[in-house]
Amino acid sequence: MKRLLFLFIMPALVLTMQAQDRTFESCPLELIAENWKNKTIEHVVNGSLGVMLEAFDKTWPTYVVAEARDVMEKGLEKYVDPNDETERTVINDAKNGFVRVYDAGTDSEYMSACVWNRSDGHRLLAVCLGKPTDPEIEFVCFYDYEEYTWTLRPEPNILVGLPPKPRDGQRYFSLPQKGKDLIVTDFVDGNRHEHLMKWNGMRPIYTSTTIKKGYNDDEK
Repeated sequence: MKRLLFLFIMPALVLTMQAQDRTFESCPLELIAENWKNKTIEHVVNGSLGVMLEAFDKTWPTYVVAEARDVMEKGLEKYVDPNDETERTVINDAKNGFVRVYDAGTDSEYMSACVWNRSDGHRLLAVCLGKPTDPEIEFVCFYDYEEYTWTLRPEPNILVGLPPKPRDGQRYFSLPQKGKDLIVTDFVDGNRHEHLMKWNGMRPIYTSTTIKKGYNDDEK
């Protein structure tokens, strides 16, 4: 019954948006956060970041991932929107399997994505999506890519040992552009609690927490 309800309400919540010459439908981030873990993505022809991100975007379309894909498809390493006063920027680090979209501070959606090679021959895709207001939200979708079946299978419980999220406040995820370790940051009583998740060959494993004073957007 719950699955039928999801299939019924999803089309009603999808919005039509346009980025450059591409018109597409965009899902609210709240809808993706609630439902990504329940849907396997099929017909993913290889494990490159571009192909996997395209498959994700076709399943859960958003304006911000479309921005990243536009830059990746053009083969650019960096793009700064000349018509945007907030310096809307896309970083495309193909060598390290990393892409990020961000700006100098607005209410717009932002994202990052990266790929890890797993010791069993599979790949792990992470797509972080967020928005600072209305509502404030940030989450990561993790998928295992299996080459022989061309599938991205959700792995919602992959972050082993991560301390529980504080009752109040937002949790932030810093996907690695270089190296393999993930940083998860909680804000508690005005301090940053940075949780180090070290890569063990299959998944990020909780290792330690560092507490830093104050709030710094650049370190989220």
